[in-house]
Amino acid sequence: MSKIIIFANQKGGVGKSTCTLLAANALSQAPFDKSVFIVDADKQRSIARKRMADLQVYDEESPYQVQQMTVKDFLNEKTGIYKLDSDYDYVFIDVPGKLDNNLPIDQQEITKYLQFVDYLFIPFVPGAFQMDATMDFLKIAMKVKSQRKGKGRDLNIYGFVNLFEQRTLDDKFLLEEIEELQTMINVGFMENKLNRYALYRNTNTLISFYERDPKAKAEKNFKNWFLEFNKIIK
Repeated sequence: MSKIIIFANQKGGVGKSTCTLLAANALSQAPFDKSVFIVDADKQRSIARKRMADLQVYDEESPYQVQQMTVKDFLNEKTGIYKLDSDYDYVFIDVPGKLDNNLPIDQQEITKYLQFVDYLFIPFVPGAFQMDATMDFLKIAMKVKSQRKGKGRDLNIYGFVNLFEQRTLDDKFLLEEIEELQTMINVGFMENKLNRYALYRNTNTLISFYERDPKAKAEKNFKNWFLEFNKIIK
């Protein structure tokens, strides 16, 4: 049985696909060397297209497979999530976060994926209009978590701060909002934050930053975050 993981949020530009790649790259290579599979279920196909471009530029061997899938493909009992669940250590699903306010929870596209997920990580980013969209997504996720509780495979939800800069008022307000949120909703939050580094935005689908240059600020920041992430999903 694999660990099935999603980085998701209704808000675009919060780093869902980037965090998926950062984590998958690290897990699939030394010193972890886990078998990893990424399902690219986002209609933009950003990860699948990135993998194709990377293979034309880099000589590195693919550390894991990336495959585009529709919801129908994902639910296929012979080739979809049921088979992936038995074949890999970790399965990441890159999904669109968009919610349809006119549909009930059981008909939301994201719900079809969340029914199989073990760990949902929600990026929280600074900005005046970010929290409302994130909260709408969190409410849906909490309903799915409640529906799945006690059925043999619970949904674990964690928030974490992404694109953090430490010196802006937006960052300060975000931390205050998260602290207030934690008093209202029982959701775990990672202590380590991912800062806003160009290195992360320029990541590809082949190279891990885990031990590339442990003294550099960006790599050190990622390593601290990843070690906490890996401890959660073990």
